[in-house]
Amino acid sequence: MSDRINVAVTFKLAPDLLAQIEAVDPRVHVVDFPALNLRPGERLDDETRALAEAILADTHILFGPNSFPAELIDAAPALRWFQVINAGVDRMAEQGLLGRGFVVTNVSGLAAVPIAEWVMGAIIMLCKGFHQSVRDQAAHHWSFRFTSELRGKTIGIAGMGAIGRETARRARAFGMRIVATRRTVAPGDTDPDCDLLLPYSELAQLLAESDYVVLCVPLTAETQKLIGERELAKMKPSAALVNIARGAVVDQDALIAALRDGTIAGAALDVTDPEPLPPDNPLWDIANVIITPHVSGAVEGYGHRATDMFVQNLARYVRSEPLEHVVDPVLAY
Repeated sequence: MSDRINVAVTFKLAPDLLAQIEAVDPRVHVVDFPALNLRPGERLDDETRALAEAILADTHILFGPNSFPAELIDAAPALRWFQVINAGVDRMAEQGLLGRGFVVTNVSGLAAVPIAEWVMGAIIMLCKGFHQSVRDQAAHHWSFRFTSELRGKTIGIAGMGAIGRETARRARAFGMRIVATRRTVAPGDTDPDCDLLLPYSELAQLLAESDYVVLCVPLTAETQKLIGERELAKMKPSAALVNIARGAVVDQDALIAALRDGTIAGAALDVTDPEPLPPDNPLWDIANVIITPHVSGAVEGYGHRATDMFVQNLARYVRSEPLEHVVDPVLAY
């Protein structure tokens, strides 16, 4: 390892957090360059691109979002490690950045608790009809109705990772039965946080038994449109779909059709395809749908939490120890 370790921070971070990174080791030098945190469709101007290329020429570590401009990777020949501030790296996988010779780590689990809270909040809204009550209030309409309860209902969690586990623990507190899928499940495997653990291949059983189906899987080639017309037809007519994964995990046209014809009873979506959801998309106007703009993990203090994880990993890096949360370039998570 050379005497100097150049770290480029590519999103807006408070000065005290930048100082926290530099304090890990005297060799660490931080370059603050938030101009590389681009919105969807945004392009770099020539002046910013030239400055970025000059900075990246000597950068060893990147710390920033997964929206990093792929075309600039070639400008970073010394890059050894990219610490992404997101849990999902599907954008990087699509651009072929997971097999370029540098290590990619994510912040898996960082927002698991707030996302699980969002899931349970959405499920309570669906169960108690709060979304309809909000519409009734806006219309000054008094509409008495009976509602359901969560006790005794089954929640199906597709993807028993950090978010799925935190969701299961909260669902347990409501007296719900928990069915979950995980990529690797050997015969007879159990899990303390669920009543029934199934392999991915048994998704159909989860769909058929669940009153609320929660999608927590990463977006990969395997999970693209995991839920389509056939899968929605396996769900109970009284069931609801909750998606905090990625919009492309669901065939959105099939979902719209299923909601309109009563194949399923409702949906809560924090992610859509595309994002932002166009104003003329039918999902906005379907009464049994709750939509939020990809905010389930946008918890206050996110930058502090991400920096804490990065600093811990950076300390391992300077000691030549294995990094945590390394992304598998084949599995893409």
